[in-house]
Amino acid sequence: MTSPPRPELHLDIVNLVIDELHDSRSDLKTCALVCRSWVSQSRFHLFSTICLSNRQNNVSSFLALCASPYSTIPSARTSNLAIFTDLLSGVKYKDKQLQYPVVFDQVLTWRSPHYGKSIADVFRHLQTLSLDWIGCWSFPQTAKSMLNLAFQTVTELKLRQIVFETGDEFLEFLSSLICLEKLCLLCVVLHAPAQSSTIQLNAFSSRFHTIELTNVSSPHSELVIRAITPCHSLKNLSVHVLNFREISADCSMAFGDLLVSAGPSLESFGFRVQADQTLKGNVDLDASLKHINFTENCNLRNITLDVDDSTYLVPFLERLTKTRYPPSLEKLHIPKLVPEMGSTRVDYKRINELLQHPYFSTLVEFRCTQCVTFVDPDEWFPDEWFDEPIVVTQPLKEMELKIKELKAAMPKLADEGILQVDKDFRHASWTID
Repeated sequence: MTSPPRPELHLDIVNLVIDELHDSRSDLKTCALVCRSWVSQSRFHLFSTICLSNRQNNVSSFLALCASPYSTIPSARTSNLAIFTDLLSGVKYKDKQLQYPVVFDQVLTWRSPHYGKSIADVFRHLQTLSLDWIGCWSFPQTAKSMLNLAFQTVTELKLRQIVFETGDEFLEFLSSLICLEKLCLLCVVLHAPAQSSTIQLNAFSSRFHTIELTNVSSPHSELVIRAITPCHSLKNLSVHVLNFREISADCSMAFGDLLVSAGPSLESFGFRVQADQTLKGNVDLDASLKHINFTENCNLRNITLDVDDSTYLVPFLERLTKTRYPPSLEKLHIPKLVPEMGSTRVDYKRINELLQHPYFSTLVEFRCTQCVTFVDPDEWFPDEWFDEPIVVTQPLKEMELKIKELKAAMPKLADEGILQVDKDFRHASWTID
């Protein structure tokens, strides 16, 4: 007696199940061994990101794997590639001596002994390229010539601790990524400014839209910002600064010129100073921020100002009201509007008045954060986190009172439902949002 045929799951359903295992490499490896039809989706998650490092010494072995005539790496549809070295041995910024790490060069210049395939054939679906700790001022010409071919599909570029001899070399590298949409820079150094206006104008394609600048500092960051200006298609600009003193007037003016070049394309601007207000010293933040204006950005919709110092805010808002364009701003996020320790007096009345200006007439959300600090570790737990009811705790009562006071200080925003307050409960060295 023959047994009835076993029903088979449709491959689309199997793929959805495999997708749920995306963060379990052991399970993905098991799936890949079940049957041939499961291999593709399992490999897609197993090799979605490939990291090549001189420390792990895995570059040669990876390229040897790619060189095999039986290699199936190209069919993995790898979307993220990270290449990094751990040490810039021999770096001397003053005399510009650097032993160029060969990791990136190896990858770019690799050719398979079988059919002459290049790295472009291996990474046909690449979307994100991350380069860490790679000095590029002695970039070999053979490697440069491969950039256009190797990374044609890259839409996001992340550069961390990269040193370029000149701004022109930096822009030449950017212009080689013809599909680039997003650029993330952390501690990128240029030893000389960009000279070629032609390269500057052609550095970005019309599809490029986002720049994220992290750990901005003077004077290095100023050269980088000047190099990527103009950027006519820029929609989103995010700036992160470690300390107040890092924002010099020259750096701020460079940002201002970048914003002007974006013109009507700019839709979102974010500015964050990571340092606590106690580390501000005698820095006059408004003196620098006054160079950042949005006089040419008629479609700006979102502004985030994450700074532990509210003294700059009123002058900043006053400058916004001087625009000649129709209102477009929809969201204004000031996380640290309310000082945690009450060390700074906030002029809520003036802020409330300014937000009634026609420039803010399209505002649908003004968001800030209210913080409550407590001592007793048993106090902060909200009732809904447990099956058994718990007596309403003191921090929750204090939070309700502070939010009520804040809404009373900004009545019109509160009445219109525009004022949104995020709750932040803090104890010792950890935070519960």
